[in-house]
Formats: sequence, C-alpha cells, structure tokens
Amino acid sequence: MNASEGAAKSSPELPALCAHDVLSNSDLFYVHFDERGCSVTLGFSRVHGSEGFEFFLRFPDVRDVHVRGWGAPGQKDVHVDRAPDGTVQVSASSDGSSLRFRAADATLSRTRDFLASSSS
Repeated sequence: MNASEGAAKSSPELPALCAHDVLSNSDLFYVHFDERGCSVTLGFSRVHGSEGFEFFLRFPDVRDVHVRGWGAPGQKDVHVDRAPDGTVQVSASSDGSSLRFRAADATLSRTRDFLASSSS
C-alpha cells in the first residue's frame, strides 16, 4: 500500500487499520489536534524484528473531546467504531490516561515502512 491510498476517499467502511487488534497492538506515538480543520491525527507504529511500519489516521470534524492525563508513547487500548448516527467514536486509554472524541469520519492519511534497530 502506498502513502496516498485511502487518503483521498472516505466511505462508511473504516480503514482496515482501524481494527481494535491492530491499533491496540501498535504503539500510539503521535496525537495532533489541528484547530484549522478541527481534526485529530493519530500516529501508530509496529515493529516486528528489524521491520517497522508507521501509519497515521486522520479524523475530521472532531467534537466532544475528553482528555485525562497522558502517558508515554506505547500500546494503549484503542477503539475506533462507527456509531449508528454515522459518526466515528474513538477512544484510547492506558493506566492513568484516556482520550475520547467523535469525528465525522476516519481516513488513512499516511503510511511508512522503515528498518528498525534490533533490541539486543
């Protein structure tokens, strides 16, 4: 998949990378609130051996934002679900911190493969 796939179109289907098991087994390392577009971008990374993968999910027209504390980058319990009214509900939590909001949609805005250093 190249960096532009999934970024141009939005649809009722959430990007496959929004699956709970994918997000909760990835490190949430980036949270950006952009007041110009009233959006939130979340950045995740996964490393397996010496290969890494980074992806960014963008959520436009954000509302009902709640933030309580914030821990270091790492694995969080992350849920991205389509609500009956068509909005997207997002939550990310770990010990002592949480982030929740609603958005109009979710799009995959960017991906990147990288070489990861060994942990020896």
